[in-house]
Amino acid sequence: MESSYQDISELEKSVAHAGSQLNCMAHKLHEVERRCLDCNQEIDDTCVLELLESMSEVRNEYINLRKDIQEVQQLQRDVTTSIRFQMRTMHQTYQVLKKRLELKSSRK
Repeated sequence: MESSYQDISELEKSVAHAGSQLNCMAHKLHEVERRCLDCNQEIDDTCVLELLESMSEVRNEYINLRKDIQEVQQLQRDVTTSIRFQMRTMHQTYQVLKKRLELKSSRK
């Protein structure tokens, strides 16, 4: 189970890094647009729109991935809680059965 937590942790780091890279790209794109406009250079509107659309799609996929990771983490917490409860129940049952056996063996 610990390995999966490490895997999720690495995935979270990767997603966080991707998010910061996306933000950096968006900032740089806006810088380029502003410089081009300031320099009165022609901008190929189609290319810029395609790039913005592409970045928007990547950002949406990133947001969906983060939601998926959060769902997986919640499922892991639920499974862990369930397993702990089952382990406690089994341990209690074991203790009760052990005491019964000890009582039976001491009566003989």
